Amino acid sequence: MASFKIFAILTILLLLIVLGACNANNNSKQSSESTYSPAGVELDSKMHEQLLVLANNRAEWFLVNDVTTEALEGLYGSWSVICQNETPLAEYKGAVYEVVRPWFLEMTKMELQDLQGADRHYNLESWTSPWAYVEEIWELNGKLIWGPQLQLYLIESGSWRYHDC
Repeated sequence: MASFKIFAILTILLLLIVLGACNANNNSKQSSESTYSPAGVELDSKMHEQLLVLANNRAEWFLVNDVTTEALEGLYGSWSVICQNETPLAEYKGAVYEVVRPWFLEMTKMELQDLQGADRHYNLESWTSPWAYVEEIWELNGKLIWGPQLQLYLIESGSWRYHDC
């Protein structure tokens, strides 16, 4: 009989612990969602400008001759927290500058210096808080060399972040 009481008490304690953990998980999920993806944010002209500046900065950081700490941290830091959690900075550097950029140069059949001289155009295509699609077009001497390409951004903790994991 005593072992039954101990078993019942342990079972109840276990259930309380599990329920408490589940509730804590739900609360932290709601908290992180409100921190990273605020709904109902109004897109004012300042936020609109910041979004287009970030899109252009990302291209500049991607196209640098020498991969500086500033360029790497700028590019990685503008990436969404969700993506950063999936890929550490050290892996990101190799993926972007040793895999993606060479592939991009090959695909466009252009030299890095030519791409650096391209006219880049960015336009807000759509906005549904906290998500925004930006259209990217690159031209060189009036000729389309890249795009139109849609990029997905979101607002995390009050700042724009690129979201493409």
